[in-house]
Amino acid sequence: MTVEVFEHPALSSAAARLSALRAAAGRLGVPDPVAALRHLDCSPASIRASASAVDTGALAVTAAQTEFRAGADHAENGGSTEAFGTWADTVDGQYMAAARAAASTAAVGVRIAERLDELAGSVSSEVSEIAASAEPSVAAVLTGDRSAEVVSEVSAACTAVIRAVQEKVAALAELAAELEPLTAPAVQLS
Repeated sequence: MTVEVFEHPALSSAAARLSALRAAAGRLGVPDPVAALRHLDCSPASIRASASAVDTGALAVTAAQTEFRAGADHAENGGSTEAFGTWADTVDGQYMAAARAAASTAAVGVRIAERLDELAGSVSSEVSEIAASAEPSVAAVLTGDRSAEVVSEVSAACTAVIRAVQEKVAALAELAAELEPLTAPAVQLS
């Protein structure tokens, strides 16, 4: 039997628990319940690491903005022209907008990682229960029983696994909506 490896450990565990159901499904020609899990595979740890890197970048931009603002204030107070002050205010605003955008992006990344983690854990538990409840029929199919009752139960279990994954995948639309505002440039450079 092939061991399925997923990015998310809960999905790897679920795939292991679905292995007998998968084998029975293969014998009956019904959809592979393990293949359905691929639609929800993710690596929340990688997303969290990326969000952390963006957050670190936001802090660097904030520090740069603070240094810039101090330099601009010094230049303005040293008798520089009004045009310099206007330009400095514009650049300062761009720094501020970039820092806010980076911090927002990091926060969204953390929320997305948490939600993906929840979805993967939830579907893992749900499909494991489905597989457990179908074990007697799965065992019967694997020993050659093709009676209507066991075939129907195995098929229904595979369908239930696929439906559970589809429901979780549908929840990803909410996450996509959170990403939408982040697709526009945070700062228009002048």
